Amino acid sequence: MNNIDHLNIPLPDTGKPEITMAPLIDIVFLLLIFFMVTTVFPENDGLMIEKPASTHAAELTDKNILLKIDKTGQVYYKSSAVTLDDVERIVSDELAIRPDAPVVIHADKLTTTESLINVIDVSKSAGAKSLAIATDEKAIE
Repeated sequence: MNNIDHLNIPLPDTGKPEITMAPLIDIVFLLLIFFMVTTVFPENDGLMIEKPASTHAAELTDKNILLKIDKTGQVYYKSSAVTLDDVERIVSDELAIRPDAPVVIHADKLTTTESLINVIDVSKSAGAKSLAIATDEKAIE
């Protein structure tokens, strides 16, 4: 006979064991907040443009009209493929709002010069006074 048996201490009836969900939900919300705060969203809109490099590259402001040309010669504005007629309309509409906004062209280094010149010509005919071709900064060797 055990020493415990003769004490006659009643054991509490704890019932069926259960798992409380409140701490689990708290942890899930904390993880959600953590991932939301630490996530870095890239500026790339999914279009992979490999710009040529230049040793004299300069920073531009965010107040520009951004056009992109991929290596096949397709022109994009705000992640949407556009035609040259659309480029002329877009540039003239943007210049009506911001007359001094420069047109910045992100052209892939494998695109044809003809595609780049066509976008420049259309932008100039739409009234663009300032044009720039985006490059990556080349390391000085």
